Amino acid sequence: MSATTTRHIRGHLRRSEAVAALLDEIERRERLLAVIRATVPAALAAHCRQAGLEAGRLTLLVDSPVWVDRLRFLSPQFIDALTANGVEVRECRVRAAPGDAPIGDDRPPGARPAPSPVARNCLEQAAAAIGDGDLGRSLMRLARSCDPPPAPGHDTQPTASGCE
Repeated sequence: MSATTTRHIRGHLRRSEAVAALLDEIERRERLLAVIRATVPAALAAHCRQAGLEAGRLTLLVDSPVWVDRLRFLSPQFIDALTANGVEVRECRVRAAPGDAPIGDDRPPGARPAPSPVARNCLEQAAAAIGDGDLGRSLMRLARSCDPPPAPGHDTQPTASGCE
């Protein structure tokens, strides 16, 4: 048996100039993002999703609009860090890219905060104001979901629609 060496898939992909250029751009963006994440507090770094630089304009994408202003406020710090790494930044934009955000709430139902009776009341009022359309019915279902779950051992009665 002869010994063979294996190469990482990137080595094979780099044989194409077009793919090699794309891989170089990906690596450049990863380096930008690594510098930014190392500069900002860890709680904010976790929300930084992508960074790109074109003609001196840095664009930082975050996972939610909540983080945009906070990272804009810190932009002088990470621009200085990028400059120290030989990257020329003349302008910085921070944008939200919520499509990259995780969907759903991973907490178990018992760990989620319970909606307040005020929330249920507001939803019911909105449903009544909208009327009998699909949106009104959806708001009423959402309002009913604000009810606390039944105590263990208590069966719930199905509603007229057959749903609990």
